[in-house]
Amino acid sequence: MQIPSITFFDSCSITDKVYVDVRAPVEYTNDHIPDAVNYPLLDDEQREYIGTLYHTRGRDEALMEGIEIVSPKLKPMVSFFSSLSQSSPTIIVYCFRGGMRSESVVSFLNSIGFNLFKLEGGYKAYRQFIRNYLTNYCFTIPVVTVYGLAGSGKTHILHHNPYSLDLEGCAGNRSSLFGSLGMPDHSQKYFESRIVHILQTINVWPYCLLEGESRKIGNCHIPPIILEAMQKGIALWLDTPIDVRIQHIYQEYMPYITEEAIIAIVDKLQPALGKTKTQYCKQLFCHGKYLEFIQFLLHHHYDPEYQHSIKNISFTASINYTEPHDTANTIDALIHSMLQ
Repeated sequence: MQIPSITFFDSCSITDKVYVDVRAPVEYTNDHIPDAVNYPLLDDEQREYIGTLYHTRGRDEALMEGIEIVSPKLKPMVSFFSSLSQSSPTIIVYCFRGGMRSESVVSFLNSIGFNLFKLEGGYKAYRQFIRNYLTNYCFTIPVVTVYGLAGSGKTHILHHNPYSLDLEGCAGNRSSLFGSLGMPDHSQKYFESRIVHILQTINVWPYCLLEGESRKIGNCHIPPIILEAMQKGIALWLDTPIDVRIQHIYQEYMPYITEEAIIAIVDKLQPALGKTKTQYCKQLFCHGKYLEFIQFLLHHHYDPEYQHSIKNISFTASINYTEPHDTANTIDALIHSMLQ
């Protein structure tokens, strides 16, 4: 029986669909199609065991052992896909190469009345689509980049603007040594997946709003086409009072602060701060003087570094930060007036 398959490109035009990733959790965590549901045929240990068996004993023995592991899971699998099919008419199943794992799921379930598709080429083909997309993409709408010192509220503005591409959200990192606190810290591949997922929708936007970033956000490198658009776009400056910036940082990071984590990060700043300032900074934190700790780091490290990085940027306008919603509306109105 021929297994129905579909390419990722063709699947993009289907509005009511769901992707089911049957790879192991470790594979899914590293990267997956955004919004895909993970229903692993094998857990991480089982995947490693079957993989080792495949390379040492051959395909047939690995296949038989895989069947032994998966067989008890067939009943709950039928229940899972039955529930999923009630809300999503088109279900597309994928594994790494579009091979044994996805084929076995689609073949078995279709034989008992389901109508599933296998993703042609699996995750590997999807990943090639992402690479090609980022290589060939060109912005067809104006790009606006908002800059501002640490804690200015730039991310808050993006979250209140429907035409924004939140790169830090895509990376799961706030773009500093402290940036991974309370954040998922995504892989480079998933960072790119999330970017492409958004880029596929923006052609109908009047503009795209970005936050000014360096070449890296955490461990993620910004794709060249995004970096170039950011640097060449209309540049706006967000002017926020120091006390408001300190409160933003305090509220955002405080739930995830531990002494061990903070001291380790501050120690990494010693080459830039020097030993005396580093020790004083740690003393502020250890004595619970968190607002003073934040202000000290801003004044002696983050503000000078940021100001140096933007010294060659010509800003079209400066906006005073008030509160997220109103400031976002002010920026939106300003951009529309500039584009008329």
